[in-house]
Amino acid sequence: MSLASSQEIINQDIDEIIQAVGGGYFQPLAGTDMLITGPQGLLGGYIVDTIARLNETVLRNSPCRVIGLSRSPVTTTSRLGHLLNKEHFTFHQHEVSRAYPFNDGFSPDFIIHAAGRSAPSIFTLDPIGTIDVNVSALRWLLDMAAQRKTQSFSFFSSSEVYGNPPPQWIPTPETYHGNSDSLGARGAYTEAKRCGEAMCLAFHITHAVPVKILRPALIYGPGLPVDDKRVISDFINQGVKGQSIQLRDDGLARRCYCYIKDAMIVFWKAFLSDRNGEVFNIGGIPTMETTIKDLAILVQSICGMEAEPRGGTLPSLAGSPDRVCVDMEKVRKTFGYLPETPLADGLRATIAWVKERSRG
Repeated sequence: MSLASSQEIINQDIDEIIQAVGGGYFQPLAGTDMLITGPQGLLGGYIVDTIARLNETVLRNSPCRVIGLSRSPVTTTSRLGHLLNKEHFTFHQHEVSRAYPFNDGFSPDFIIHAAGRSAPSIFTLDPIGTIDVNVSALRWLLDMAAQRKTQSFSFFSSSEVYGNPPPQWIPTPETYHGNSDSLGARGAYTEAKRCGEAMCLAFHITHAVPVKILRPALIYGPGLPVDDKRVISDFINQGVKGQSIQLRDDGLARRCYCYIKDAMIVFWKAFLSDRNGEVFNIGGIPTMETTIKDLAILVQSICGMEAEPRGGTLPSLAGSPDRVCVDMEKVRKTFGYLPETPLADGLRATIAWVKERSRG
């Protein structure tokens, strides 16, 4: 019952995503094949769930067929377990750094590369794998898109490509070239994303692949892994367990978080548009910016805890930016939309999802 209840939290978001984007906007997906890597991640999971809902409503007469390549198997208790054996959905366990052996007749109309190792606790321990999933995997996917005339291709890059921008470049627009250390602790991830972006643009220029490069910044929501050691994951994990939140330092670094529903509205508007060869930020707006300490206090409040977060003396991961806040003006001007979910509301939904999943 708890797994079904947790999925209902996501389903409510999905219905609101479809309504905000507009059902007619999804018509290009009718009767098509979509290939997605990383379908069980936070972003990938919401994309697949959106297709599942569209197939029941807007596309019911001509469903979209989805093939997902996932590093871990899809089981009855995993993120997409509710779609196991569901018509029009096929999931293969596969390490995407190597090309999947599709038959010669497979020709996806849409490709989304959402696989990646985005948590610092993961990409610092596996720098080669981090590079491979953003470069080697991307290369064979782009080759496929070029050969089989894919209608739209999306690469999830990251706001990490900006590094640690100086104050005059915050909020950070897509035109900022970055301030990062290629040899630093975050270098494998940052430079792999930058290389991936360059490769996408090269395929767009050379082979007319209709790529859209997306730079997510601090996306959170139901489906967020609470064991990946990222700040918001740790805070929610501790709060749900009734533990006083432990900060690494004084918690004064500033972050601008974006709820997954808002991020998905931007994604679909970009992915199904004709803005090929372009890059778009996906993140919160400046009024959503918060300090790490205030984030901890908010999580504790939602979890019903009165204790103050405990300050620490540990250094931040080398290269961690002082502020993360992307500029969403290009998205506003292009698609007429800005993220709008208040941080407290998004955290309540996320925490409710985590609690339901923990009862599974």
